Amino acid sequence: MNRFLKAFGLLSIITLFAACKKDDGPNTVPPRDYAVQYATEKVDIENYLKTHYMVVDPVTLDAVFFAIPEGGTQTSIWDQTEYPLRNKIVNSNSVDYTVYYLVFNEGVGEAATRADNVLVAYSGTLFSGVQFDSQPYPQSLSPLYNSIEGWQEIIPLFKTGIYVDVDPSNPATFEGYGAGAMFLPSGLAYYNSSPSSAVSAYDSMIFTFKMYQLQYTDVDGDGILNKFETADGIDLNDYDTDGDDLPNYLDTDDDGDGHFTKNEIEDPETGDSYDFDEIPTCTGGTLKKHLDPACF
Repeated sequence: MNRFLKAFGLLSIITLFAACKKDDGPNTVPPRDYAVQYATEKVDIENYLKTHYMVVDPVTLDAVFFAIPEGGTQTSIWDQTEYPLRNKIVNSNSVDYTVYYLVFNEGVGEAATRADNVLVAYSGTLFSGVQFDSQPYPQSLSPLYNSIEGWQEIIPLFKTGIYVDVDPSNPATFEGYGAGAMFLPSGLAYYNSSPSSAVSAYDSMIFTFKMYQLQYTDVDGDGILNKFETADGIDLNDYDTDGDDLPNYLDTDDDGDGHFTKNEIEDPETGDSYDFDEIPTCTGGTLKKHLDPACF
C-alpha cells in the first residue's frame, strides 16, 4: 500500500512539473564538465566585479553597471560598502558555486520558498552589457520552481513589498519591496542551452530584480503549504522526514506510514484540514501526526 501511494503521489508531481518545465533554448550544444566550466567563469565573474562600478537609484532601486575607465576613481562593485557584496554557496551537479549578489533593499513583507509563485520585475544582461530579457511591469505571478536554479536560490533571500493603489488604470505600484542583483554562472542559469538568440551557451549573466508579491502554494497537494514543509535553516529540497529521497514538499506521505498526509491532517469533527499550527501530535509523542509514522 505504501509503495502504491508513493508511486501515485510521485506520478502526480511529475505530471505537474512536466507541464511547467522550462524548455531548452533554441541553441543547445553538448555539455561540458561542470567543474571545469565553472572554474573559468568564476574568474571572469570576480574580474567583472572588481573592474566595474554601479549606480543605484535610491528611490526606484534600479541599478546600472559600468566599466571603470582607465585611471578612473570609481569604487568597484567588489570594494564598495554602501551595498556590501554578499555570496551564497550553492551545490549543484557536484560543484560548489559561489553566487555573488547585492541587496539594495531586503523588503518588508514575506519571503517565498523555491516552490512558490512570485511577482518579480527584472532585467537580464550578459557580462558584455547586452540586455537579453526585461520585464519592468510583470502582470502575473509565476512559479519560482519553473525558473533557472540561480533564481530559486537568490529570490527567496528577499521579501515582498506593499501594494499601493494609486491609479488602477496604470500598472500595479509597490513600495518597500526587496530589490537586488545576482551574478550567475551558467551552471545555475541556462548552461549549454540558451533562452534566445542573444544568449550563447555557457554565458554567465546578471539579473537586477524587484520582489513585489508572492503566493504561497502547495505543490504536492497534501494540504500543507510548501513553506511549512521544511524547518528553519533547511532548504525545501533537503527536508525529507521519512528518508525516501523525496522532499516533503513533493511527498504525499511525509512520514512513510502508507497514509496520505492530507488524510492525516484532517479534523475528524469538521472534515476540513487543520491549520498547520493546529495539527495535533500523537498521544505521548512530540511530532505532528503527519510526521509520526506511529500515528494515524
